[in-house]
Amino acid sequence: MDAFAATRFAVGAGCLLVAATSDVRTRRVRDPLWIGLGTFGLVLLGAQLVGTGSAWTAWSLVGSAAILFYAVFLGKPLFDDTGFHPRPGRILLFLAAAVLFLAPLGTGLRASTGPPIAELASMPVMLIVYQLFYRVRLLHGGADTKGLIALTLLIPSYPDARPFPLLTADPRVESVVRVAFPFSLVVWVDAAIVSLAVPIGLFLYNAVRRDLAFPQAFLGYRTPLDPRPRHAWLMERITDAGEHVLVLFPKRGTDPAAQVARLQARGIRRAWVTPQIPFMVPLFVGFVLAFVMGNLLVGILGLTG
Repeated sequence: MDAFAATRFAVGAGCLLVAATSDVRTRRVRDPLWIGLGTFGLVLLGAQLVGTGSAWTAWSLVGSAAILFYAVFLGKPLFDDTGFHPRPGRILLFLAAAVLFLAPLGTGLRASTGPPIAELASMPVMLIVYQLFYRVRLLHGGADTKGLIALTLLIPSYPDARPFPLLTADPRVESVVRVAFPFSLVVWVDAAIVSLAVPIGLFLYNAVRRDLAFPQAFLGYRTPLDPRPRHAWLMERITDAGEHVLVLFPKRGTDPAAQVARLQARGIRRAWVTPQIPFMVPLFVGFVLAFVMGNLLVGILGLTG
C-alpha cells in the first residue's frame, strides 16, 4: 500500500469511526467533520498532482469538484421544500463548475501522469449523483449523502493498496468497472450489501418476540407509543380521512408527535415503527471492505479476474 493510499485509508476510517459513534448516539453527524474530510482530500489530491506533474485537465476537474463540494455546505440552495429560488451568484458558480468540467472533455481525457484522468472526471459527476440519490431516497440521511460526497474527494481514484483488494475485476472489464464504479460508489455498494443483514436481524428479533406480521416484520418492530419512540419512523398512520393505514417506507420530515396523538386517540397503544438505522456503521464497514476486499458486487456477479 503506497503512502497516499495508506493516508487516505487511515484518515477515512478515522473520520467514519467518529461519524458512526455520533450516529449511533444521536443519529446526527455534524457538517464540520465532512467539510474537514473533503478539504483534506482536496489538499492531498493537490499534493499528488503536483508530485506527478499532472496536466491542467486534472486541475480543472478538481476545481469543478471543489466548487460543487463547498456549495453543498455553504450558501442557500437553489431548490428546497418550497421550490426553485434563482440565486445569481450560486448559478454563476455552478456555470463555472460546468465549464471546468467540460473543458478537459474536449481533450478526449488523454492519459497523463498521476491519477487516471477518467476517474478524476467522475468526482463532479458523483457529487451530483449522491444528491440525486438523496432526493429519490436511495440515501435516507443527509449525513449519509455528505459522507459519500466527502469520500469522493478523499479517494477520487482507485488507491494503490496492494496486496489488497482481494477481489479484482477481470482485466477485460476492469477499466470499465473503474469508471462505472468510482471508489466511493464501491464503498456505498459494499455498505448496502452489509445493510442487508438489518432486515434479517429485525425478522429474527420479531420472531423471538412472537410478533410476526408480513412484510413489516422485516422492516421494523412493534413498540409502545408512550413514551414516544425515539430514533424511529412510524409505519402506522391515521390519514386525514380517518383511515388507519400501514406505510412501509415512511417519508422524512413527518411530524411524529401529531401521528402518535392520532393513533392514541383511536385507542392504539402499540404501533409498528421502522428504526432510523445509523447508516454510518455499515458505511464504515463498507469503507474497510472496499479497501480490503474490493467491490463485493463484482464478486457476487462473478466478474473477478
